[in-house]
Amino acid sequence: MLLYLSMVLIVPVLYGAFYKNEYRDRIILVTVCSLMFILLALRKPFSDLLVYEGIYKNLKEVSFSSMIKDFHLIKISEISGVEWGYTFICWIFSNIGLHFQLFLVLESAFCVYCIYNFIDKNSVNLPLSIALIVGFGIFDYMYVIVRQTMAFGFLLLSFEASKKRKPILFLILVIVAAMFHRAALVFIVVFPLSYVPVTMLNVAILSVASLLLIPLYPIISRLVLNNVMALFSKQGYLNATFEFSELIILIAAIIVFLMVFMNRQNTIEDREKTAFWAFFVALPLQAVACYLSILGRLSTLMYLPFASVAIPNLLETNENKKLVKLFEVLIYLAALAYYAFCLFYDKRLLEIVPYRLFFMD
Repeated sequence: MLLYLSMVLIVPVLYGAFYKNEYRDRIILVTVCSLMFILLALRKPFSDLLVYEGIYKNLKEVSFSSMIKDFHLIKISEISGVEWGYTFICWIFSNIGLHFQLFLVLESAFCVYCIYNFIDKNSVNLPLSIALIVGFGIFDYMYVIVRQTMAFGFLLLSFEASKKRKPILFLILVIVAAMFHRAALVFIVVFPLSYVPVTMLNVAILSVASLLLIPLYPIISRLVLNNVMALFSKQGYLNATFEFSELIILIAAIIVFLMVFMNRQNTIEDREKTAFWAFFVALPLQAVACYLSILGRLSTLMYLPFASVAIPNLLETNENKKLVKLFEVLIYLAALAYYAFCLFYDKRLLEIVPYRLFFMD
């Protein structure tokens, strides 16, 4: 567990060691991302990864013509039972003789690079952003949820297109992401939302509407979700058992915090608006996840990470810089405490503790 916590604990250590270095923040970002990559690349396949490894090896026997005939944008591949985009990538690497462990190395490099690029280009506080990425548990999910993690990488790339108002490129990247995990299609709503002003009224209206999804779930399930889940052949995930998630409190608390402490008198740039609304999508998803648990993973891995930029950037708009610094420290400590709690008590049922190297039994 300390191995994982060290990625958050090392942030203030490096901050102090390189305090007067002009490249301090980037040194911290590069160091933590390097640790993330090493741990991901050297992990031993377990849990869902064993299933992915089986798919990977079986694809070596599949012909190119069979792969092309199996092409689908939304439906899962009949050959592998997962999305066609992920299947095709695995088919390519397995047929050139790349071992599955080396495939995980490339997958890890792609995903960590996307995180690095996203934070480096968009955050005003690189150390806090990378600490939040780890603290929120996004890194933990990257161990086993390979398809969704790769889809998330493409969504991070699509964020740049949305920020720069390039709808065609944004749509292409979201579709590519959906070919690795169909749930990525939900990200399409981020583009129109990025034009919505981040005001107290707009946020309050959408927050109330999001939380109303909890009592209205039976109606929504009957009118909408049944058809959507049938389209994706996921009816088995539907259930009527309510199970409250603490993530709703976390997401709502972040939203309230940003509304209280950001300076709403200043014009918020497109980057900040896009990051805020991309993160905000986690709230309605998590509300529905109280009944449809699979959406909890979607909100955590694909939308909560955008808070890592929204929090420091919107907090920085506050003119009281002493207050900003104080809350940056408090936010870091809160992220560390939350991550420690999840590792020691919750564990997210991911079986990542203890850490296992691929070359050790």
